Amino acid sequence: MASSNQYSTRVTRKKSTFSNHQADSQKTAARTEKLPSAETFDTSEGCIECGESAFAKSAVGEWYCRKCGTIHSDSEIEFTEPGWRPRNERRTGAAGPVSQVTVGTKIGYSNNHAGGRWARHNNRLRHDKETLRHGLKEIRAVAAGLEATSTTTKQAAHLYRRAADNGHLIGQSIEAMAAACVHAVARKNNIPFPLDQVVEVSPVTSSDIRSAYGKLAHELKISLAPPTPIDFIERVGTEADLSQPVRRRAREIAVKLVDNQAHVGQSPTGVAAAMLYGAAQEYNVEITQEELAKAAWVSPVTLSRQWQTVRECLNDI
Repeated sequence: MASSNQYSTRVTRKKSTFSNHQADSQKTAARTEKLPSAETFDTSEGCIECGESAFAKSAVGEWYCRKCGTIHSDSEIEFTEPGWRPRNERRTGAAGPVSQVTVGTKIGYSNNHAGGRWARHNNRLRHDKETLRHGLKEIRAVAAGLEATSTTTKQAAHLYRRAADNGHLIGQSIEAMAAACVHAVARKNNIPFPLDQVVEVSPVTSSDIRSAYGKLAHELKISLAPPTPIDFIERVGTEADLSQPVRRRAREIAVKLVDNQAHVGQSPTGVAAAMLYGAAQEYNVEITQEELAKAAWVSPVTLSRQWQTVRECLNDI
């Protein structure tokens, strides 16, 4: 640290009658010199910038000029690390939110003897953790294939953990239970995926997923209302690249049919596709039943049959 005599010399130099260029150079050199500490700083001297003797001490212990803001002493606190914070401002909790989608750390094999030994020990450690890891991995895969939101993925992972903690995975396929969790959460959030679409991205059959979903709903007391055609209109309309006016008209038709209970016992996805087909015809939009059936994950025969039902109901309304 520079002494107070050095600081006085610097102030005297500022008050000399050198030329403006020399004075500016000296001021620049003075700023690059090491500042005195807060304990040795003499507040009776004038500021090297404005000459005033109006000093104040900041929260970190630096003396500065209240008129021009020039800092005249080093801080009492030494900031030695990037991102340093006072102790009372430090975060003492977890580094981030606990993820429901991942579990543990997988120890891999390495070339040395110790690494292989720890990997073998890790593989024998906990079977339930390995099962949980497998199921959560399958949930991420199914959700990614369906292009589900991160919220849906996390909620499905939480539901799978509940099933695993209560021992409901026994006798069930892990892949089927994972797909059933995604299917259940999507229905709960009113963004259901057609079961055939879930089967498309899952390695198990629809009967396996139905069985797992039945056990999940029974054991965890999950009560979900059957999906209505209204729930599928936006998704099918987006897949078929239909305009907003067509989708809006399809929703109006859907509300009328649901109020009259005409959708009961029918395929909700097929009825939704039939409503979109009728709305597209009203707006003179060229789209085939095959294209809409593909977007709704139903067969063209199913859509054609549902369209007959929808048309008859519209004539009666």
